[in-house]
Amino acid sequence: MKRWTSSVGFGAALVAGVAGGVLAGLASAAASPSPATTQAAPVAPVVPAGPSPLIYPGETIPIKFDHAMHARRGATCEGCHSSAPTSTAAVDNLIPGESACRSCHQIDRTQPAKSVPKGQPPARCDACHSDGANNNNGWMPTAGLGAEPPRVALARPNLKFNHQLHATRGIACALCHANASGQGMVTRTDLPMMASCLGCHNGKQSTGRCGACHLTEPDGRLKVKLATAATGAAGGSGLLEPSGSLRGIDAHGPTFRRDHAQAGRDESYCLSCHRRNECTDCHGGVVKPPDIHPADYVTLHVADARRNVPDCSSCHRLQTFCVGCHQRTGVSSDPSGGVPGTKPNNPFGTGTQVKQFHPPGWARDTAGAVIATPRPASHAVQAKRNIRTCVSCHREESCLECHSSDPTRGANFSPHGPNFGATARCRFLASRNRRACLKCHGLGAAELDCQ
Repeated sequence: MKRWTSSVGFGAALVAGVAGGVLAGLASAAASPSPATTQAAPVAPVVPAGPSPLIYPGETIPIKFDHAMHARRGATCEGCHSSAPTSTAAVDNLIPGESACRSCHQIDRTQPAKSVPKGQPPARCDACHSDGANNNNGWMPTAGLGAEPPRVALARPNLKFNHQLHATRGIACALCHANASGQGMVTRTDLPMMASCLGCHNGKQSTGRCGACHLTEPDGRLKVKLATAATGAAGGSGLLEPSGSLRGIDAHGPTFRRDHAQAGRDESYCLSCHRRNECTDCHGGVVKPPDIHPADYVTLHVADARRNVPDCSSCHRLQTFCVGCHQRTGVSSDPSGGVPGTKPNNPFGTGTQVKQFHPPGWARDTAGAVIATPRPASHAVQAKRNIRTCVSCHREESCLECHSSDPTRGANFSPHGPNFGATARCRFLASRNRRACLKCHGLGAAELDCQ
């Protein structure tokens, strides 16, 4: 015997459940996440308790119905839901009409309180119809025989589903509606969850593409702003978001914007809902959400900056943002920015003997004179090893103060080594980017032609 579907409709049944699992987060589209903390705990996956109201909104079912009792008497799914095997859209109303009930119930609209012999299916109106306020309260016409009982109202489901396709492939009703035949009234809370659908829709046995079931925008992305109002109710909308039950790392919780690096490794998955420019705008520094960092982060960012977690340069420009701020606040060994002829005047700066950022003999001797011949402890060793560590504090002008060929800047110490112009290295670098050479060498200089 086939298992039963809900009285809200065979079509609505599988519709609501497919969405109940993964994309089940209901949040206001205007809601903003709370400030993240520097040590945010991972968000635990949310296991939905029932189908998402974003996928199948609320319903009104003023009917008293017992699926289990009908199943025991030999009723089948197709016997009542006769249009289900040919339904191709989730919006189809597959609820049995009065004609389907008349095959067993001797309904007579001229006799609302009609009695039938014991053991036969009831024919009274209040045996099946309720007043809509409480399904235990039966409905009887009080305004004449033409009065109509409260009707079932289902909102348009935000999902695609083809019953006909599943039926022609031999998928039985009981596979998705396993509990219906053992229950009384079956509502949207009893509908199949997405986990049931993923048993087949795994990309191998059947398509695993999200857009095969979820509504999509014209460009192919999932439609995430969905209506939530039931039929006849005030309009509303919500934002469809991953709950974390599919991958465990994709739950869009309060700290997800900060901690989404692992989930973002699968770019195609993210692009199911997001435009590519959402990533590039934020990671390129165009968009700078203020709540990425907690309050008073300026005094707390030292530890994160040293660990480079998250990578500060993904949003901030090192030279114009970090170095500039450190120079303005005096937390820098070079507050003047390397302006020629300007001696650092800073309680933390070089030559003050208050605090040294570098060991003695780094660039100047104890008298403050520039060290012409590099030593093992000189900055040249570290600069050649990883110049990125230098630019985390110094601007380019700091280097040009000593390494420019412009005599007005000061000393002219070549960073290249002897006979560099005659080497293949010189020619290679010049061919790659001549503009870098112009930082130190003037136009027309022989060094530009590697001479």
